[in-house]
Amino acid sequence: MASKTALAVVGLVAAALLVGIALFAPKSPPPAVAPPQYTSTTTAPQTTAAACPDEITIGTAMPLSGRYAAEGQYSLWGALAVVNWVNDRGGVDCGGKKVKVRLVYRDSESKLELAQSITESLVTQDKVNFLLSPYGSDLALGVSSIAEKYGVLMAVVGASSDRIFQQGFKYVVGVAAPASQYMVPVLDMVVKRDPTAKRVAILYRDSEFNRQVAEGAKAYAEKLGLQVVLYEAYPASPKDLTPQILKVKQAAPDVIIVASHFADGQLVVRQLAEQKVDAKLIALSVAPLVPDFYKALGTKAECVVGPSHWEPGVTYSPQLAKQRGEDWFGPTKEEFITYFKKVAKEMGGREVEPGYHAAWAAEGVLAILYGVQKAASADSDKVLNALRGSRFMTFFGEFKLDPATNLNVAHTMVVVQWQGGQRLVVWPADVAEGKLVYPSLTWDQKAAGQLCR
Repeated sequence: MASKTALAVVGLVAAALLVGIALFAPKSPPPAVAPPQYTSTTTAPQTTAAACPDEITIGTAMPLSGRYAAEGQYSLWGALAVVNWVNDRGGVDCGGKKVKVRLVYRDSESKLELAQSITESLVTQDKVNFLLSPYGSDLALGVSSIAEKYGVLMAVVGASSDRIFQQGFKYVVGVAAPASQYMVPVLDMVVKRDPTAKRVAILYRDSEFNRQVAEGAKAYAEKLGLQVVLYEAYPASPKDLTPQILKVKQAAPDVIIVASHFADGQLVVRQLAEQKVDAKLIALSVAPLVPDFYKALGTKAECVVGPSHWEPGVTYSPQLAKQRGEDWFGPTKEEFITYFKKVAKEMGGREVEPGYHAAWAAEGVLAILYGVQKAASADSDKVLNALRGSRFMTFFGEFKLDPATNLNVAHTMVVVQWQGGQRLVVWPADVAEGKLVYPSLTWDQKAAGQLCR
């Protein structure tokens, strides 16, 4: 009896000591408070890991400040526009059950380490069902391994580097063309319009993205039987490109292709004009898609073309989908633009037109939700399998996922041309809003004030 009493006393003392340790031990710091989030709707939290939860959440570490701030904001607004459109119609159909969608986002400040930390938190703490990549190839590539680690399907938006899709990631899918495909529609357009065009000169800014654009253009030109008469890089921050421009002039190409960004693209055009290097077609990446391109160059920009992932002038529609025997999914172009403007005004304080960054992010959301509808599940593996066996159309274009590369091989970039001070979609013909003016005006004609009409 005495031994039992002693044991009881020892037990009570031990328990008291444990309580004391718990009370007086240093406390862990509280978790960091996430920045405020804009959500399109307030719904009940996800209940279980069942095939169709009560809410589908998509997370993103979109950069809203730092060097990618402008593109990141447009991307966020585009994604939210589609989420709002879906929720206004009761949600996405998941196995006959209407499920609301919520976009969870945090600002990665255009910083790789922060984007990675946020993405991991979205998966492990917020328990999001799916991910959208942040804007920027470096950030998207950096978070891809996290999506892969946790088996969460991520749609890549606002990132074109081919390297993202050369790592063998299963859960990382591209919804638009990679950098190497940028000039494919331009070259297709030239060959179909003018079989006599044979000589191509390619200049490119010495950076990873532009190098990939140039390499892809060279490979495709040669595949089409065209002769690449010049292939040369120029410095990443050029001040004078006269040596390169003179080499282009000496090569006498039918087509001039320049893999550029905005500032160096302007410089190339100005110096082509100064040296009067005429060609049947001049095509630049990125630069011609910026409205300020024409403001900076005036009539020098006339007839210049450039590839774009999407433009407000494209005419993908439910009617076209029906003609091609494909499913149509999501809002029409007009509906998307209306919803985008509303979100932009609420969050940015002004009404702006969407560009391809916004539409690209919207396509990422639509691809995920189409897969949910097709799979009747929010399971990443089932959604991925459903996408790999589907072909459909949205306002952004066509979608068909290649299981070997995880790239959307049905998406065709459109080609725009500056005509009379306006940027018009001229290719492909069945979604164009205007006709290609070909051959281009000469520099003397432009100097005289003639417009590309």
